[in-house]
Amino acid sequence: MSRSRLSLPPLNALRTFEAAARHGSFKMAAEELCVTQAAVSRQIQALEEFYRLSLFARSNRKVELTEDGHALYLATSSALQHIATASRDLLRRNSRDDELYLITTSAFAQLWLMPRLKRLRAQYRDLQLFLISSEGNPDFHAGFDAAVTLGLEEHPQYVADYLFAEEIFPVCTPEFFEQHPQISTLEGLLTVPLLNLSASHWKAKLWTPIDWAFWLQQFGCDAPTSKMTMNFSHFPMLLDAVQQEAGVGLAWRHLVQQQLEEGKLVRPTGATYFADDRKHYFVCRRELVNSKKIQIFRDWLMAQTRVLRERSDLPNGDRSSPATIVPDPRP
Repeated sequence: MSRSRLSLPPLNALRTFEAAARHGSFKMAAEELCVTQAAVSRQIQALEEFYRLSLFARSNRKVELTEDGHALYLATSSALQHIATASRDLLRRNSRDDELYLITTSAFAQLWLMPRLKRLRAQYRDLQLFLISSEGNPDFHAGFDAAVTLGLEEHPQYVADYLFAEEIFPVCTPEFFEQHPQISTLEGLLTVPLLNLSASHWKAKLWTPIDWAFWLQQFGCDAPTSKMTMNFSHFPMLLDAVQQEAGVGLAWRHLVQQQLEEGKLVRPTGATYFADDRKHYFVCRRELVNSKKIQIFRDWLMAQTRVLRERSDLPNGDRSSPATIVPDPRP
């Protein structure tokens, strides 16, 4: 075995280290790699024992790279980037013209796209869609074919189409509303458990997170006490808790519209926050923009999101402010 091979550290530990260094957090690295935080700590410890160096300076609330750790991160990040680029090119060589690799958040994939896949399949039987879930926007430097992104980062190798802006309001089950009729008012909402998408887990770096404290402030209400909130790291988990009648959740229209139409969820109050600056986009590689698979999926996606786009593009005169109380139109 060559001397260079003998110098290689445990490669799984190196991948874990790169994620922890990039996020500056063992917790966020664990979420990305779908392992426990303790597993990340063990991998980092194994790497530090291999080098007999401290790679992170640890404190109660955060971790920071040491000088040695920073040097290793630069080398590791560059190497993994080269591997990812080569891997992407190899996959493309072997991919068919009708195969589309799409990156979306897990919430958008599970709650918006999955219920529509049957219709997409029936309409375009030859399109082979490969879904890749992510809790944040994909890295442009890593390279990808197409994605639905939260906000837009300009990049010369990609083109984007605007899909819709966000609308956020409270939801609960009909039974929960019947048991707690006071939640038809903003003051009444403060008397029941409020289910919160935790700001600490927010991965969309372009936006400020929206939680109950932020949403209520738009209507001039004080933030709820900690005893009245339950925090979740992912929106599908929060929605499951709403459906189990654990409380009232703050929801995004594009993620709950189907449940509202089916009567599984209701809006206890007409208060809604139109987040005009929080836009979603369909992004694809510039070299693929005229390919059949991109044109098919883009046209379908634009048609499916038209109702959201029309609602989010209402003239400002139709709303008294970004946060308003309006009747909820039933489709």
